[in-house]
Amino acid sequence: MVSVPGGIGELKPADDTVNDICAKIRAEVENKAGKQFVEFTAINYASQLVNGVNYFIKVKVADAEHIHIRVHKAFSGELSFHSHQANKSADDSIEYFP
Repeated sequence: MVSVPGGIGELKPADDTVNDICAKIRAEVENKAGKQFVEFTAINYASQLVNGVNYFIKVKVADAEHIHIRVHKAFSGELSFHSHQANKSADDSIEYFP
């Protein structure tokens, strides 16, 4: 299924691109969350085509703790951490959030 510009795409397993994004923005996410995470492993994601791509990523940060992060990747490749949602479980679905 092709993503519609502006719409959030289907859920996909984390890939090399998403793992690279997570590695690059981990420190910024930890700073914003106010804590260091035990782990920071991308599980899956959905994307949104805008002026670049918004990535909505489920990240495992401890044994039974997940967060959802939103990262914008400009067409130039520049990454911008936008926001996160804490206290997520492995079963929580990824949905659009500002």
